[in-house]
Amino acid sequence: MSKTIGIIGGGNMGEALIKGLRKNNHILVCEANAARVKYLTKNYEVSTGDLPLTVEKADIVIFAVKPQDMEAVLLNMRKGGITLLVQKRHKLYISIVAGLTTSFFEKYLGERISVVRSMPNMPALISEGITGVCAGHFTSLSELKLAQDILGVLGETMIVKESMMDAITAVSGSGPAYVFLFVEQWMAAAKKLGFKEAQAKQLVYRTLLGSAHLLEKSEFNAATLRAKVTSKGGTTQAAMDVFLNQKFDQLMKDALIAAEKRAKELAK
Repeated sequence: MSKTIGIIGGGNMGEALIKGLRKNNHILVCEANAARVKYLTKNYEVSTGDLPLTVEKADIVIFAVKPQDMEAVLLNMRKGGITLLVQKRHKLYISIVAGLTTSFFEKYLGERISVVRSMPNMPALISEGITGVCAGHFTSLSELKLAQDILGVLGETMIVKESMMDAITAVSGSGPAYVFLFVEQWMAAAKKLGFKEAQAKQLVYRTLLGSAHLLEKSEFNAATLRAKVTSKGGTTQAAMDVFLNQKFDQLMKDALIAAEKRAKELAK
Protein backbone atom coordinates (compact mmCIF):
# COMPACT_ATOMS: atom_id res chain seq x y z
CA MET A 1 0.00 0.00 0.00
CA SER A 2 1.29 3.45 -0.93
CA LYS A 3 2.36 5.62 1.99
CA THR A 4 2.97 9.31 2.43
CA ILE A 5 6.58 9.52 3.59
CA GLY A 6 7.96 12.73 5.00
CA ILE A 7 11.72 13.14 4.74
CA ILE A 8 13.23 15.79 6.99
CA GLY A 9 16.49 16.69 5.28
CA GLY A 10 17.20 16.52 1.57
CA GLY A 11 20.94 15.88 1.58
CA ASN A 12 22.72 12.91 0.03
CA MET A 13 21.02 10.23 2.13
CA GLY A 14 17.68 11.99 1.84
CA GLU A 15 18.08 11.99 -1.92
CA ALA A 16 18.97 8.29 -1.93
CA LEU A 17 15.74 7.58 -0.06
CA ILE A 18 13.75 9.74 -2.47
CA LYS A 19 15.18 7.82 -5.45
CA GLY A 20 14.19 4.48 -3.99
CA LEU A 21 10.82 5.36 -2.45
CA ARG A 22 9.19 7.79 -4.87
CA LYS A 23 7.94 5.16 -7.33
CA ASN A 24 5.50 3.53 -4.92
CA ASN A 25 4.92 6.27 -2.34
CA HIS A 26 4.06 9.94 -2.09
CA ILE A 27 7.18 11.77 -0.90
CA LEU A 28 7.05 15.04 1.02
CA VAL A 29 10.42 16.69 1.68
CA CYS A 30 11.32 19.33 4.25
CA GLU A 31 14.64 20.98 3.38
CA ALA A 32 15.98 24.34 4.59
CA ASN A 33 18.36 24.97 1.68
CA ALA A 34 16.44 26.70 -1.12
CA ALA A 35 18.88 25.61 -3.82
CA ARG A 36 18.57 22.03 -2.67
CA VAL A 37 14.76 22.26 -2.72
CA LYS A 38 14.91 23.50 -6.31
CA TYR A 39 17.21 20.65 -7.28
CA LEU A 40 15.03 17.95 -5.67
CA THR A 41 11.75 19.24 -7.10
CA LYS A 42 13.27 19.53 -10.57
CA ASN A 43 14.89 16.11 -10.62
CA TYR A 44 12.40 14.01 -8.68
CA GLU A 45 9.10 15.93 -8.84
CA VAL A 46 8.59 15.52 -5.09
CA SER A 47 6.38 17.72 -2.95
CA THR A 48 8.07 20.02 -0.48
CA GLY A 49 6.77 21.69 2.66
CA ASP A 50 7.73 23.18 5.98
CA LEU A 51 8.24 21.11 9.11
CA PRO A 52 4.64 21.25 10.46
CA LEU A 53 3.12 20.33 7.09
CA THR A 54 5.55 17.48 6.50
CA VAL A 55 4.93 15.92 9.91
CA GLU A 56 1.17 16.44 9.71
CA LYS A 57 0.69 14.89 6.27
CA ALA A 58 3.16 12.00 6.53
CA ASP A 59 2.30 8.48 7.67
CA ILE A 60 6.02 7.86 8.17
CA VAL A 61 8.58 10.51 9.06
CA ILE A 62 12.26 9.97 8.28
CA PHE A 63 14.84 12.15 10.00
CA ALA A 64 17.80 12.61 7.65
CA VAL A 65 19.53 15.73 8.99
CA LYS A 66 23.01 16.18 10.46
CA PRO A 67 23.34 15.05 14.10
CA GLN A 68 24.16 18.58 15.26
CA ASP A 69 20.90 19.88 13.71
CA MET A 70 18.55 17.22 15.06
CA GLU A 71 17.90 18.75 18.47
CA ALA A 72 16.92 22.08 16.87
CA VAL A 73 14.48 20.27 14.56
CA LEU A 74 12.84 18.49 17.49
CA LEU A 75 12.69 21.69 19.55
CA ASN A 76 10.97 23.41 16.62
CA MET A 77 8.49 20.56 16.49
CA ARG A 78 7.80 21.05 20.19
CA LYS A 79 7.46 24.84 19.92
CA GLY A 80 5.12 24.50 16.97
CA GLY A 81 2.85 22.18 18.90
CA ILE A 82 3.70 19.28 16.64
CA THR A 83 4.35 16.98 19.58
CA LEU A 84 0.64 17.14 20.40
CA LEU A 85 -0.08 16.06 16.83
CA VAL A 86 2.47 13.28 17.21
CA GLN A 87 0.71 11.97 20.29
CA LYS A 88 -2.77 12.15 18.74
CA ARG A 89 -1.92 10.47 15.44
CA HIS A 90 0.15 7.32 15.48
CA LYS A 91 3.10 7.59 13.13
CA LEU A 92 6.32 5.72 12.57
CA TYR A 93 9.51 7.73 12.95
CA ILE A 94 12.74 6.50 11.37
CA SER A 95 16.08 8.09 12.14
CA ILE A 96 19.17 7.73 9.97
CA VAL A 97 20.94 10.31 12.14
CA ALA A 98 24.24 9.00 13.52
CA GLY A 99 24.64 8.67 17.26
CA LEU A 100 21.14 9.52 18.43
CA THR A 101 19.38 6.87 20.50
CA THR A 102 15.71 5.94 20.39
CA SER A 103 15.41 7.38 23.91
CA PHE A 104 16.60 10.72 22.55
CA PHE A 105 13.61 10.87 20.19
CA GLU A 106 11.18 9.55 22.80
CA LYS A 107 12.32 12.34 25.13
CA TYR A 108 11.31 15.03 22.65
CA LEU A 109 8.34 13.46 20.88
CA GLY A 110 6.68 11.49 23.65
CA GLU A 111 7.59 8.29 25.39
CA ARG A 112 5.10 6.09 23.56
CA ILE A 113 6.08 7.02 20.00
CA SER A 114 7.16 4.39 17.52
CA VAL A 115 10.74 5.11 16.51
CA VAL A 116 13.33 3.10 14.62
CA ARG A 117 17.00 3.99 14.73
CA SER A 118 19.22 3.08 11.80
CA MET A 119 22.80 3.41 10.62
CA PRO A 120 23.27 3.23 6.84
CA ASN A 121 26.65 3.54 5.17
CA MET A 122 27.95 5.39 2.14
CA PRO A 123 27.22 2.71 -0.52
CA ALA A 124 23.54 3.39 0.26
CA LEU A 125 23.95 6.28 -2.18
CA ILE A 126 23.97 3.68 -4.98
CA SER A 127 21.54 1.29 -3.22
CA GLU A 128 24.34 -1.09 -2.25
CA GLY A 129 24.66 -0.23 1.42
CA ILE A 130 24.13 -2.16 4.61
CA THR A 131 21.96 -0.53 7.28
CA GLY A 132 21.85 -1.52 10.93
CA VAL A 133 18.33 -1.19 12.38
CA CYS A 134 16.96 -1.28 15.93
CA ALA A 135 13.56 -0.61 17.48
CA GLY A 136 12.53 1.85 20.17
CA HIS A 137 10.78 0.78 23.35
CA PHE A 138 7.25 1.10 21.90
CA THR A 139 7.88 0.00 18.32
CA SER A 140 6.04 -3.14 17.22
CA LEU A 141 7.54 -5.95 15.16
CA SER A 142 5.35 -4.97 12.23
CA GLU A 143 6.59 -1.39 12.41
CA LEU A 144 10.19 -2.59 12.56
CA LYS A 145 9.53 -4.73 9.47
CA LEU A 146 7.99 -1.72 7.72
CA ALA A 147 11.10 0.33 8.52
CA GLN A 148 13.23 -2.49 7.12
CA ASP A 149 11.23 -2.46 3.90
CA ILE A 150 11.64 1.31 3.59
CA LEU A 151 15.36 1.29 4.33
CA GLY A 152 15.76 -1.66 1.97
CA VAL A 153 15.87 0.82 -0.92
CA LEU A 154 19.36 1.70 0.33
CA GLY A 155 20.58 -1.91 0.17
CA GLU A 156 20.51 -4.69 2.77
CA THR A 157 19.38 -4.28 6.38
CA MET A 158 20.32 -6.00 9.63
CA ILE A 159 18.24 -5.89 12.82
CA VAL A 160 20.35 -5.61 15.97
CA LYS A 161 19.84 -4.67 19.61
CA GLU A 162 20.36 -0.98 20.25
CA SER A 163 23.36 -1.83 22.43
CA MET A 164 25.10 -2.95 19.20
CA MET A 165 24.49 0.24 17.22
CA ASP A 166 27.85 1.77 18.19
CA ALA A 167 29.54 -1.39 16.96
CA ILE A 168 27.51 -1.21 13.72
CA THR A 169 28.81 2.34 13.32
CA ALA A 170 32.40 1.15 13.78
CA VAL A 171 32.15 -1.86 11.46
CA SER A 172 29.92 -0.79 8.57
CA GLY A 173 29.06 2.87 9.12
CA SER A 174 32.71 3.92 9.08
CA GLY A 175 33.72 0.86 7.04
CA PRO A 176 33.79 2.48 3.58
CA ALA A 177 36.54 4.83 4.79
CA TYR A 178 38.70 1.82 5.70
CA VAL A 179 38.29 0.47 2.17
CA PHE A 180 38.98 3.86 0.59
CA LEU A 181 42.14 4.32 2.68
CA PHE A 182 43.39 0.87 1.68
CA VAL A 183 42.68 1.55 -2.00
CA GLU A 184 44.29 4.98 -1.76
CA GLN A 185 47.53 3.48 -0.45
CA TRP A 186 47.32 0.49 -2.81
CA MET A 187 47.10 2.93 -5.74
CA ALA A 188 50.02 4.97 -4.43
CA ALA A 189 52.16 1.84 -4.06
CA ALA A 190 51.23 0.70 -7.60
CA LYS A 191 52.37 4.05 -9.00
CA LYS A 192 55.64 3.71 -7.07
CA LEU A 193 56.19 0.51 -9.05
CA GLY A 194 55.94 2.51 -12.28
CA PHE A 195 52.26 2.36 -13.31
CA LYS A 196 50.48 5.47 -14.53
CA GLU A 197 47.36 6.69 -12.67
CA ALA A 198 44.91 5.12 -15.16
CA GLN A 199 46.77 1.81 -15.15
CA ALA A 200 46.97 1.68 -11.36
CA LYS A 201 43.27 2.49 -11.11
CA GLN A 202 42.31 -0.28 -13.53
CA LEU A 203 44.50 -2.86 -11.83
CA VAL A 204 43.48 -1.98 -8.27
CA TYR A 205 39.76 -1.39 -8.88
CA ARG A 206 39.24 -4.56 -10.90
CA THR A 207 41.20 -6.63 -8.39
CA LEU A 208 39.17 -5.14 -5.54
CA LEU A 209 35.79 -5.63 -7.22
CA GLY A 210 36.60 -9.10 -8.54
CA SER A 211 37.87 -10.25 -5.14
CA ALA A 212 34.77 -8.85 -3.40
CA HIS A 213 32.45 -10.63 -5.82
CA LEU A 214 34.44 -13.86 -5.46
CA LEU A 215 34.22 -13.61 -1.68
CA GLU A 216 30.46 -13.04 -1.86
CA LYS A 217 29.84 -15.95 -4.24
CA SER A 218 32.40 -18.46 -2.99
CA GLU A 219 31.70 -21.32 -0.62
CA PHE A 220 34.95 -20.42 1.16
CA ASN A 221 35.53 -17.68 3.72
CA ALA A 222 38.13 -14.92 3.46
CA ALA A 223 40.82 -16.81 5.37
CA THR A 224 40.50 -19.88 3.13
CA LEU A 225 40.55 -17.82 -0.07
CA ARG A 226 43.62 -15.94 1.16
CA ALA A 227 45.37 -19.26 1.80
CA LYS A 228 44.45 -20.48 -1.69
CA VAL A 229 46.15 -17.50 -3.37
CA THR A 230 49.17 -17.55 -1.05
CA SER A 231 51.74 -20.11 -2.18
CA LYS A 232 54.41 -20.92 0.37
CA GLY A 233 57.56 -19.00 -0.43
CA GLY A 234 55.87 -17.11 -3.29
CA THR A 235 55.24 -13.45 -4.09
CA THR A 236 51.94 -13.24 -2.20
CA GLN A 237 53.56 -14.78 0.86
CA ALA A 238 56.24 -12.08 0.75
CA ALA A 239 53.55 -9.39 0.83
CA MET A 240 51.55 -11.17 3.55
CA ASP A 241 54.67 -11.39 5.72
CA VAL A 242 55.02 -7.62 5.59
CA PHE A 243 51.37 -7.09 6.59
CA LEU A 244 51.56 -9.61 9.44
CA ASN A 245 54.94 -8.39 10.71
CA GLN A 246 53.45 -4.89 10.91
CA LYS A 247 50.60 -6.35 13.00
CA PHE A 248 47.91 -5.47 10.48
CA ASP A 249 45.42 -7.67 12.34
CA GLN A 250 45.91 -5.78 15.60
CA LEU A 251 45.81 -2.45 13.78
CA MET A 252 42.37 -3.28 12.37
CA LYS A 253 41.07 -4.33 15.78
CA ASP A 254 42.42 -1.17 17.39
CA ALA A 255 40.84 0.99 14.67
CA LEU A 256 37.36 -0.50 15.16
CA ILE A 257 37.61 -0.29 18.93
CA ALA A 258 38.54 3.40 18.60
CA ALA A 259 35.60 4.03 16.29
CA GLU A 260 33.16 2.26 18.62
CA LYS A 261 34.50 4.18 21.61
CA ARG A 262 34.03 7.49 19.81
CA ALA A 263 30.51 6.48 18.76
CA LYS A 264 29.65 5.87 22.43
CA GLU A 265 31.11 9.25 23.39
CA LEU A 266 29.02 11.04 20.76
CA ALA A 267 25.77 9.17 21.49
CA LYS A 268 22.83 11.07 22.96
